[in-house]
Amino acid sequence: MNFTLRIQAYLLTVWVAGWFIFRKNGVELPLVPYVAIAAATAVVVQVIVYRSIMKPLRRFVEISDNIADGDFDQSLEKIEFAAVQDVHQGMSKIVSTLVESRGAIENYMQTISSMNKELAQKVDSLSVLYSASRSMGTTLSIDSLIRTLLTLFMERIGTAGAAIMLYNDRTDMITIKDLLGFPPELFAKFRFYSDNKIASSILSQEECWSPAETDLTLMAAEFETDAVRSIRTLFPMRIKDHFVGIVVLGEKKDGSAYSDADRQLIQAVVGLACTSINNATLYEKSEATKNELDRKVFNLMALQQAGKVLSSTLNLEELIKSSIDMFLETVWANKGVLMLSAEDRPDLEVKAFKGISSEEVDGLCKDPAESWAMTTLEKEKKPILSHELTKASNFQSYLAVNRMLPFSVYIPLLKEGEIYGVMKIGQKINGEPFTENDLEFFTTLASQAVIAYENARLYSLAITDSITKLYVHRYFQLRLDEEVKRSRRYNSTLSLLLCDIDHFKMINDQYGHQQGDIILREVSLILRRNIRSTDIAARYGGEEFVIILPETTQSDARIVAERIRRDTAKFEFPALAPGQPPLHCTISIGVAGFPLNADSKDELIQKADSSMYQAKGQGRNRVVLCGTEL
Repeated sequence: MNFTLRIQAYLLTVWVAGWFIFRKNGVELPLVPYVAIAAATAVVVQVIVYRSIMKPLRRFVEISDNIADGDFDQSLEKIEFAAVQDVHQGMSKIVSTLVESRGAIENYMQTISSMNKELAQKVDSLSVLYSASRSMGTTLSIDSLIRTLLTLFMERIGTAGAAIMLYNDRTDMITIKDLLGFPPELFAKFRFYSDNKIASSILSQEECWSPAETDLTLMAAEFETDAVRSIRTLFPMRIKDHFVGIVVLGEKKDGSAYSDADRQLIQAVVGLACTSINNATLYEKSEATKNELDRKVFNLMALQQAGKVLSSTLNLEELIKSSIDMFLETVWANKGVLMLSAEDRPDLEVKAFKGISSEEVDGLCKDPAESWAMTTLEKEKKPILSHELTKASNFQSYLAVNRMLPFSVYIPLLKEGEIYGVMKIGQKINGEPFTENDLEFFTTLASQAVIAYENARLYSLAITDSITKLYVHRYFQLRLDEEVKRSRRYNSTLSLLLCDIDHFKMINDQYGHQQGDIILREVSLILRRNIRSTDIAARYGGEEFVIILPETTQSDARIVAERIRRDTAKFEFPALAPGQPPLHCTISIGVAGFPLNADSKDELIQKADSSMYQAKGQGRNRVVLCGTEL
């Protein structure tokens, strides 16, 4: 093989081996530049060797060939001893070149090492950015994003303290959302409006603001805490002209200052964070809007259902019973008590309760906490959460330490600005607390309930006798007509009782009409005690009463009538004047049945009336069935 080619091959082999040795020792050299330099060096060596060694050697070889052929004289003439010197000089140049190449290689290696360090920093920065973008891209929760960002600053950048401040455009306030490493008091103290000089100082910077010692002193005085002295730099968070918040960093854990590379990396991370936090904020706002719409839709549906319940009947008792069930089901509560204004008194009476025993209801009247809550409700005249009540400064003056209110919510039922009633609600079944939004809903629901109660009350007044609290004559006629039609439709039985208090005129004349009203009220109570909830008792007129007994045969009606007669006869009616003995009176009752005794409503009334007069004619204090003494 040609000598120069051997030298080239040898040099390339050395260079390749060197590359693998460097790589094994952890020195990363770019392959392409390395090979290029090696090839260039080999070419240079080839030229030097050819010019300095090979050419003179070829001249020596030519002379040697002449001497071997016997041409000694000519060969001596051709000998140029200076060529030997040329060979020596060529070899010296090769050695010098190799020495210089070594120095160049060492310089190149230093350059490569420096490039590797810079490249490692960039790779590490890219790793941080990749980690940040990956972490921030997995969630739309602001709390999670901020905690991830703070952790990244602490672990990857080496900050001793980090905090994120967010701007609220509704309040125009910049407050700390979360922090790590800083004193906790910074949370409550370090907050300011967007036009504050601190905000102006931060926003005026392109990248970051590092407050001087004088700035930190002024900040410590303004916010009344030395915790701000641990702040070293603040990075504004912006998306174009939109201000998002501020990144607050303390000193580095190793005590060193933030380098330009650190600042560039932090700025890049802040840029990613701005976008992620802004997207998360928009998402949370959209979710909040959606939840608010869902809540309003649910409330509207609940109010619609409540309206159906509240308008389903004009019977006040039935309405009260169904409404407390509706209240508790609508708000998912475990217990409740409904109180309404008492008749002819301003006091509130318990009308219905659920999820609580009658003993507990009785105990509420003696509970100082309950009394205090009701007094407060009378003043406020709006729904109140119990935990808000307990925050009042005078709460402990009414209650023992650690005493709790029996209910979670107190809802006033207002009529023309005055307390018409109170709905007391326990806790939610799922354990969640009631909110201000719930109170708004309660107010609307309470308004509907008051209207329904008042309509039922007015209707009750229209169809109820003021003295006896029984139905009036007109209502009796309507109901009897309905029951006769129903009895005819379903081929069922119907009985009618017509009752008259014996010698009632004499009682009025002797004791006065007030005493007569007492007897009327007591007799009406006797009637109600002896009939079913489905039966209808009414004041027919004066001292006469009438009772409709649906689905009742004459034999069963006779039993009811006889029971009423017996209870009336033995009852001791209270005297109006104190000290006077109780009064006694009796009642006469006529019984008629449909369709056995009558074919129409009017005929049924006439038959019962005739039977009642027959009872009076036979001596009073008795029951007569269709003209027959029983």
